[in-house]
Amino acid sequence: MKYNVDIEATNSYLDTYNEHCQCMYCKNYLKTFEKEYPKAAGALAELGINIDYPLEIIDFCWNEKGDKRIYESYYSVKGELFEDKTVLYDEDVVITLYRHDTDARIYANTGMSKPYFIAQVTNIELPWVLEEQPFD
Repeated sequence: MKYNVDIEATNSYLDTYNEHCQCMYCKNYLKTFEKEYPKAAGALAELGINIDYPLEIIDFCWNEKGDKRIYESYYSVKGELFEDKTVLYDEDVVITLYRHDTDARIYANTGMSKPYFIAQVTNIELPWVLEEQPFD
């Protein structure tokens, strides 16, 4: 096994970094991620992650077709990761697990006490579902 997870502690973990951002980009992510990527959401849930409370959501821009927004998100997981940069899921999005002491440039601003690791979700493309339109 590449990791050991405290599912209950992960699921109940909320700190100041998990407060919902009220910007339209984060609201759009929270409204669409689970619906668009149910298998990836399931993989995160198996780690005890509450997908409605990411550490960070990053909106980049429209995709090449101009019909979806490109996102990246990060979640804290209570437990030990034995192999840094472990790819947990690689289908429609990519979920990569990073040790708390990784040398990778990732978002890791969490108040979670060790041991913990970070789940990064990349290659996310989500439709825009809000009335308010993005600025770009």
